[in-house]
Amino acid sequence: MPENTDTAIVTGGSDGLGYAIAGALAAQGADLILVARDPGRLEAARESLLQHGTSVHTLAADLSDPGAVTAVAQEILTLTDRVGTLVNNAGTAHFGSLSDTSAEEFDAMWQLNVKVPFLLSRALLGALILARGNIINISSYWAHKMAAGRSSAAYSATRGAINSMTRALANELGPSGVRVNAIAPGAVHTPTYEHAYLGRMSPQQREAHDQQISIAYPLGRIGRPQDIAEAAAYLASSRAQWTTGVILAVDGGLTVR
Repeated sequence: MPENTDTAIVTGGSDGLGYAIAGALAAQGADLILVARDPGRLEAARESLLQHGTSVHTLAADLSDPGAVTAVAQEILTLTDRVGTLVNNAGTAHFGSLSDTSAEEFDAMWQLNVKVPFLLSRALLGALILARGNIINISSYWAHKMAAGRSSAAYSATRGAINSMTRALANELGPSGVRVNAIAPGAVHTPTYEHAYLGRMSPQQREAHDQQISIAYPLGRIGRPQDIAEAAAYLASSRAQWTTGVILAVDGGLTVR
């Protein structure tokens, strides 16, 4: 029998980490509502995820727009009154020095990385309580580990904020039966990582990158989307019914070295 018959909401669910997480939750029996910007990618993800035998709905929305969360939450609540899992995965990153990061760039990251998870969790709180559900926030190792030569003050601030909010909400919502956890991945080989980072490297830079990975990560590699998806599936499941307020590092040991 499926372990989870409630609905799972995954923002940024059309590809990358969000798509992998959605697949792992559907494999546990969850019906899905995917939220992302691109209707074409959403439809491709929906068709693929239907193989798990659960229902898959999609909502095309740009959550960086100030009014988008309210509209998305209203649409979700027309589809279900029980939210078993809310995965706040959508996010954005700008790596720039203090002098090169504009107020607008900071605000864009704060909106998508912190404010959207807060507002969406608030808007769906009644449905989460009804299902005795859980929230999973996707954070990053950048909240507490910096890299030489790569400035991250603004981005790291947003990830530190989501970690603090995760713990505070776990404390607040626990009496209502709602668990709140976060996953802090290391570098993960997603399409975005490939196109925006690896794809720009020369062969020599790629060789240096691979050598650095073997040094930085005790397990000798960067992550795969499925590594994060399996962690999310655990946190969403009854196996984690006494787990809340955790910032789970899924990073190949990066943050212990």
